Amino acid sequence: MKKRGKILRDTSAGPGLVMAEGQQYTFSLEGMWRSPEAPRVGMVTDVEFDDDSSVRTLTLVPESQLAKEQAEAVMAAARERGSALASGAVAKFGMPSLIAGGLIVIGWWMLPAVSVTVPFAGSMHFTLWQVLGFLGSSNIMEVLASRGSGSTGIYGLLAIAAVVAPFLHHVWNDKRAWLGGLAPLLFMVLIGLLVRSALHTAMGGSVGAGANDPALGDFARQAQDEAMKAISLGAGIYVSALASLYFAVTSTKRFLVTSASDAHGYDKSPRMVA
Repeated sequence: MKKRGKILRDTSAGPGLVMAEGQQYTFSLEGMWRSPEAPRVGMVTDVEFDDDSSVRTLTLVPESQLAKEQAEAVMAAARERGSALASGAVAKFGMPSLIAGGLIVIGWWMLPAVSVTVPFAGSMHFTLWQVLGFLGSSNIMEVLASRGSGSTGIYGLLAIAAVVAPFLHHVWNDKRAWLGGLAPLLFMVLIGLLVRSALHTAMGGSVGAGANDPALGDFARQAQDEAMKAISLGAGIYVSALASLYFAVTSTKRFLVTSASDAHGYDKSPRMVA
């Protein structure tokens, strides 16, 4: 039988002393110690016992092994805690809602939402978060040059609020809290309208300049159409739109059910009083 022990007294002045699982055992250097390095106080060892629970051999546990075991213990504890947190989150919020929320985060912050084909430069891809930087800037060419690194401003705050809003009913005990599930979809529609308006404004100057010249106006409109064709939607929009639609449908349904239940309760109250 083998146990993990710790040297309490070395063998420089007689028998050594080792503790294993709260019990102390004496040992000698001759015939018992199996490592080239002499035993020292504080060393961690593997202690092998005979059938009568007396010490048979002691072997030093290398520092590398101890470090590996400690790292594994920390990882195991982290996994256990993470599993407990995940289980708690699933129990509280529900797996479908967590998945939908995660997809919105991925769709807005990680996946490309818009692709712009630039002549002689190829395609440029922007996440929705980077598109919000475009809305916060007055110069579209600046944003394109900086790869959408402009400040998101108020739009960034609205994006974060929209991600959190579908979970509002967990902290606000009111049927109106269910309407928070509409926030991601409404936010995407709002941003889409704002981006479209900003693009038309940015490209509309040349069209307006050609109002008095039909040929120039036709050319400007053709250039504007070509510029709009160079812009395409990416996977981020579709993924987050589906997740947002899920929140919109389920939250609206729950709001209507809760409202109907409250109305039914109010209808019964006068009868109960009568």
